[in-house]
Amino acid sequence: DSLGWSVSVTDKGGAFNKKTLSLFDVIVWNNVSGDVLTLSQREAFKRYIESGGAYLGIHGSGGDSIHFWRWYVDTLLGATFIGHPMNPQFQEAAIHIEPTSSAIGQSNAPGWRMTDEWYSFSESARKTGANVIATLDESTYKPSGMFGQDLRMGEDHPIVWTRCIANGRAFYSAIGHRPEVYELPENRALLKD
Repeated sequence: DSLGWSVSVTDKGGAFNKKTLSLFDVIVWNNVSGDVLTLSQREAFKRYIESGGAYLGIHGSGGDSIHFWRWYVDTLLGATFIGHPMNPQFQEAAIHIEPTSSAIGQSNAPGWRMTDEWYSFSESARKTGANVIATLDESTYKPSGMFGQDLRMGEDHPIVWTRCIANGRAFYSAIGHRPEVYELPENRALLKD
């Protein structure tokens, strides 16, 4: 690739073992949902992260289908998904880049507007120690889910954050439901940072 990165792609949970995981600097979950790992594969992934590995999770990888793996939700993500708007599902909204000591996202400061499916969480990931990179301005879209579910998080609505887990690190972006958002220069810059 033009960035000099080597990439391997698999949809096989069997790759989640100590030997295979040790070959990678970062594991990317792009819209992964469902029960994708066995108990031993989960443990191998957890040990990989805690021993210095890295995780990059995109959009659906923070979704509700993995609530039964508490370490993933509580420790790796540090936030519990509660829903996304419906009627309409995809809305334009303003994203604000947080002023942080990290260089991640700063090329996009102060922020931008885009259309996507906006996730809400039960609480801000900031409350669990995350370094928030970007927040969503709820005044710029309608945070209402199925059957009128109130998805407002208030003034602190993180959608991109990082966190440290033992010797490892995690990056999560709730941006990324629609394929065209990967062509937006702001989102591409955010993922490359």
